[in-house]
Amino acid sequence: METHSKKTAPDDNNGVLISYYQLRMFIGLLGFLLSFLLFMTTYFLNDEHPLKISISHYYYSFGHVIFVGTLCILGGLFATYRGKDNYENMLSNFAGVMAVLVAVFPTKFNGYGGNIYINIDKVNYQDWFSWVHYISAGLLFVSFAVFCLYFFQKSDKEQDGESISEEEALKKSRRNLYYKFCGWGILISLACIGLIALLGDDSASSNQFLTYSTLIFETTSLFFFSTSWLLKSSEFWNKNIPLVTYFR
Repeated sequence: METHSKKTAPDDNNGVLISYYQLRMFIGLLGFLLSFLLFMTTYFLNDEHPLKISISHYYYSFGHVIFVGTLCILGGLFATYRGKDNYENMLSNFAGVMAVLVAVFPTKFNGYGGNIYINIDKVNYQDWFSWVHYISAGLLFVSFAVFCLYFFQKSDKEQDGESISEEEALKKSRRNLYYKFCGWGILISLACIGLIALLGDDSASSNQFLTYSTLIFETTSLFFFSTSWLLKSSEFWNKNIPLVTYFR
């Protein structure tokens, strides 16, 4: 009796494709919600100063679990994420390691204000922790910028050897403009953090903007990072959303 060969369902690869876009969406959502969740957690738990001088200082607050947990989850998602070529994979893995290092090695306690969640005496803080933290955070944001300025501007279809229509090419050009905006926005935000840090603590203590400048520009960097990843995951979203339809 003749046996029929098993047909390959047309959607066999669809599960992999959706997971690929879902992963981008989860990364984007975590980055987008991080600052908001940290502030709301400390606010509703009656922290005396819900606004910290940097996102990293939430390590010592009631938002400790959210800060550390989100970065570790991001590290895992970046390690799981697979781009279209080996270089994108390497950058993703690198970003994952940097995210975990930022969580494991906290910033200095200096300048922290508000209620303390963890016992500082048991942290066993070493001075070199801050250097690992700052360098890892800087490299992490630079990695985000590279995704926006290079890898995200490549079409998934074109990299898979598929041709794109004229309409798709127009949408791609619109997306690329936003990716460039996000990439440069991240780099400019990092530059602002560095330049303001050069002004020293004396200037910051007399100016509220300078006091919270690191928090402000870290938040803008996270906004650019997260929205670029959310836009890159737009294939997974409902096509009836006007903004997504316009950019896709």
